[in-house]
Amino acid sequence: MVDVQHTTSLTVPGPDLSGRRLVVIDSDVPTARTAHALGCHTVFVQQPGSPVPDLVDDQSGYYSVDFTGELFPGFVTDVLAPLAPTAVVSLSAAGLGAAALAGALLGTPGLRPEVLAGLAGVSPTATGPAGREVILHAFSMDGDHRLLAVTPRPTASAAQAEPPLTPHEQVAAAAALGSHLDGAGLLNGPSRTRARVSGDAVHVIATRPYPGSPDEAALVRRATGIDLTRWALGWPLGLREAHCTVSDRSLETSA
Repeated sequence: MVDVQHTTSLTVPGPDLSGRRLVVIDSDVPTARTAHALGCHTVFVQQPGSPVPDLVDDQSGYYSVDFTGELFPGFVTDVLAPLAPTAVVSLSAAGLGAAALAGALLGTPGLRPEVLAGLAGVSPTATGPAGREVILHAFSMDGDHRLLAVTPRPTASAAQAEPPLTPHEQVAAAAALGSHLDGAGLLNGPSRTRARVSGDAVHVIATRPYPGSPDEAALVRRATGIDLTRWALGWPLGLREAHCTVSDRSLETSA
């Protein structure tokens, strides 16, 4: 089941995460800053050559390793496993596979390789009904898929931006998205889906289980009050929507 969600409630303090350890693969600076703000221990796994000073702080570990290579499983069992991480996540397209593999090897909550493969099984073509191409931003918890916001496709300029979906189209998009995510086996975490929508006709083009770009996350935050980056990093640690929702005043000052 999917509900169209429009949430702007006050932030609720989250649980104490000081005793938990989060491994983030292929982080960028905004993601690293959000991870630090969670209050847990952080470990960053980056490709060789990535900038270190912009990512780490006094509570961070850092490893430079090719997480796309054949030696990465050994790194997970030999290096990451002794750290006893609470979760392994990635919010980048390049790091999703490595995070899913690491989570499967370590038994930590999060994305699994078979779910990633199921999401990739949708043909990334533009065939389907004529209509608006949009981005559907959703979050799933225990199989409950919630459409949080609909944004224009990133390639659209301000002059080319298509009008938002009608309420009827949003309901149709939410239902189609829920069926798609159920079919792929996604139970928890964020998803960003390209779709073409026209009335009741919805064609899913491609889905990736991450929040999208920082600009897209900012759009979702302004529209809903939800910090998708914080929620995507923190849900395996115990954070829920209320712990990742900012107040109306915060939205006004950050706009």
